[in-house]
Amino acid sequence: MGNMVRQAAVAGSFYPKDQRALKTMIHRFLDQVQSPRSSQPPLALVAPHAGYVYSGLTAAYAYHHLKPAREPQRVFILAPSHRVYQDGVSVGHYAAYATPLGEVPIDQETTARLAQLPDVTRENASHEKEHAVEVHLPFLQETLMHFRLVPMVYGDISGGHLADILSRVWQPQDLVIVSTDLSHYFDYDKAKLLDEKSCAAIAAGNPKGVEHCEACGSKGIAALLELSRRHRWRSELLDYRNSGDTAGSKDRVVGYASYVFHPQFSESSTTMTNTKQSPATPAWEQLPQLARSHLEGLLAGQPGTIDKNKWLQSCPELAQTGACFVTLTKKGRLRGCIGSLEAHRSLLDDLLDNAEGAAIRDPRFRPLLRQELDETNLEISILTPAVPLHYVSSEDLLNKLKVGEHGVILSQAGRRATFLPQVWEQLPDKITFLTHLCQKAGLHGDCWRHQPAIQVYTVAKIKEASG
Repeated sequence: MGNMVRQAAVAGSFYPKDQRALKTMIHRFLDQVQSPRSSQPPLALVAPHAGYVYSGLTAAYAYHHLKPAREPQRVFILAPSHRVYQDGVSVGHYAAYATPLGEVPIDQETTARLAQLPDVTRENASHEKEHAVEVHLPFLQETLMHFRLVPMVYGDISGGHLADILSRVWQPQDLVIVSTDLSHYFDYDKAKLLDEKSCAAIAAGNPKGVEHCEACGSKGIAALLELSRRHRWRSELLDYRNSGDTAGSKDRVVGYASYVFHPQFSESSTTMTNTKQSPATPAWEQLPQLARSHLEGLLAGQPGTIDKNKWLQSCPELAQTGACFVTLTKKGRLRGCIGSLEAHRSLLDDLLDNAEGAAIRDPRFRPLLRQELDETNLEISILTPAVPLHYVSSEDLLNKLKVGEHGVILSQAGRRATFLPQVWEQLPDKITFLTHLCQKAGLHGDCWRHQPAIQVYTVAKIKEASG
């Protein structure tokens, strides 16, 4: 383990070197924040990393949402390397980061785990003079107070790959901070137009769109949006301004924005349930018939025949946001399967659209004909939210996977694929299961041996009544 302390590199330039002056400046910014603070602790923040006189107030809008942690909280800071070329990610090899307010301990167990992954190093070069991690620490020391740092300085890497690396160690109680400024050195009006594009991509949750925007930390934002998509978080823009609004001229400005991320749904909705558990309400047993009725009208050229209000009255759970898969089989063989991994609309709309997709949009099969529907069986799988499966080796992964119970999402190098728990019926061997899942993602069959991000979920299966 590293025992070096990374000394403050930009104290006296980006922020005051004097401890009392630094505290006074931070609290003056925090006292100016007018936005209401959520009662829920944030899962992630986006905050700028310029000198405090330029971006300190915008950063304060993000840190205003933190409350002192009762126990040391793990904080990941995703920061671009500005001064040194960095291939992949470096987590450094330090025991602590120092600021005028004291030393911030590094979570060395986490950095050691990360350093075992491909494209992650412990080299210190990209940390030594980098400001994009350091400038956040005094704000954290004055708001969160008790925390352990995981500094992730990145360079040549995609946002998707960065998200996969972070997912290997991230846990729901962690705080993720993306360090970024927006456009650099355009005139005031041009900068605002470019920054509006960046903010629109963040609001849309579009990782690919963000990577093409004017932001030095665009890959970190893309990684956060990918993590947000997987775990169903919502973002909120807290503040936007540029250096022309704060302490600079309007000829060549730098843009700043701060965001907070919260769960889109209550934490209770993330509880895993057993795949063998029956749906909670008898009305759910009719869901295959609902899907069949929808397909009968659709394939007969009469879409929209379903009375949604009637179904919502008999089964109110259908109005809740949910995710499902619809599987069609004909004479025991797969005839179509389409579904959603993340809940993003009402379960009723998700069911009807996925039934339609399984029948006519599955690229592996020709569209289903009306006369075939009578020979086709339907099965509905209601998914629980996916949660990360933490493991330390390929052997540990094999030990933790539960045959017949876990649906599995595998992510690596920006690619992703899933198998429902039902696939275990055809591929009961764990190695074969994972090999086929890697291939489905367009990756080499043994990619599972190289520590991809793994999430698991369970399903409640509702099969169509026979006869």
